[in-house]
Amino acid sequence: MITNNILSFAKSILCEVLEPGCIAVDATAGNGYDTVYLSRQAGVEGRVFAFDIQEEAIEQTRQRLNEECMPENWTLFHSGHENMLSLIPEEFHGKVNIVMFNLGFLPGSDKSIVTRPETTLKALADSLEILATGAMICIAIYAGHPGGAEEDAAVREYCTALDYHYVRVIQSEMLNKPGYPIRLLFLTKL
Repeated sequence: MITNNILSFAKSILCEVLEPGCIAVDATAGNGYDTVYLSRQAGVEGRVFAFDIQEEAIEQTRQRLNEECMPENWTLFHSGHENMLSLIPEEFHGKVNIVMFNLGFLPGSDKSIVTRPETTLKALADSLEILATGAMICIAIYAGHPGGAEEDAAVREYCTALDYHYVRVIQSEMLNKPGYPIRLLFLTKL
């Protein structure tokens, strides 16, 4: 498959675990595109939980979901992704099919508000706890902002240390992109 966009490539991989009735988490709602995608894939029988620390992002996501006439299968949290374990109802723990992260900043907004290693690493650990067996985490890492290279290194170090018998990690990146490469990590829980 040839794709001109690394996120299109990511979505082609995620089709393995996204199906009607699935449970999905958008850990960084941003402009809402991934939340809409997850809502569409989950359908009326599924559930989507989306997180963002910026009220603007939550409102943009809500507006985009409504404009796209998505089923009312979503819950938006104006909260950091590091709180997902306490905010996602326990009935969904161990049943989540996909968690998506886009690390960096909200495009078109204040570039000083960024994801940070300490909260992202907690969110990754919590994501593994709420995932179902065979489910995936997809992490898109944009490192071209202050602190981005440190978060990139911290996330990759964390993933490298995960037990191979518990989680498989695959890395993919767009090497020839001008500026900083966009890196994708796919984690599958065994």
